[in-house]
Amino acid sequence: MKYINKIVVIAIILMIPAMSFGQYCNYFHEEYCSPSENKSFKLNGQSKSALFSKGQTSELSILVYRKLDYRISLCMDDNLGSQIAFKIYEIKKVKVEKVIEHKEMEEEMGPCSECDGTGSLDGEDCWECEGAGEKSTGNEKEVITKETKIIVEKQKQLLYDNSEDGYANEIEFTVEKSRRLVIEISIPGDGGGSTTKKRSKLLKSSDMGCVGILVEHMTTPISGFKGTGF
Repeated sequence: MKYINKIVVIAIILMIPAMSFGQYCNYFHEEYCSPSENKSFKLNGQSKSALFSKGQTSELSILVYRKLDYRISLCMDDNLGSQIAFKIYEIKKVKVEKVIEHKEMEEEMGPCSECDGTGSLDGEDCWECEGAGEKSTGNEKEVITKETKIIVEKQKQLLYDNSEDGYANEIEFTVEKSRRLVIEISIPGDGGGSTTKKRSKLLKSSDMGCVGILVEHMTTPISGFKGTGF
């Protein structure tokens, strides 16, 4: 019993740093992510911060609406490094043709010696052959049937990759059609160890830090001449 109590105490002690980090991270984006200098941009409620470890990848799903401009900027604790990788995907529903297999067990039938395998005798059904020239062997066999169906799947389409943009930590864009986006965040580092040397099971505080995603929006400005009423 004392041994179990010691394990519980150790587990709680180990959880305290992570819990403290998590609370500290709650509003990290509001404190450390630089907002736009354009005062028309407003804080979007989908902004979020979270605790990350080196080598970790995580996703945040957001909705963006037509006739709005969005600005997404990222920030992170210095101990996670100086570079953050992020990608933006659109979630689309795509019709896909798939072959679906159905498996079932059926009674195995064999040739019938009675009735000479014809299933009939003197113009009448031969019941020993079940009227089909076959009879049960007493065994079962697996029968596979295939069916082609059109199903709707959710797929991710890559829209932006900051590794192709000098690892920029912000992006602005205009939304012409409301859609669901996924922001994928990746922190460089050893996330899972290697085959030659296993990573320590205990995560050091130097391997952990906060990452903030600041989402801002504003009404898309009208460009060009306005209508004259004609």
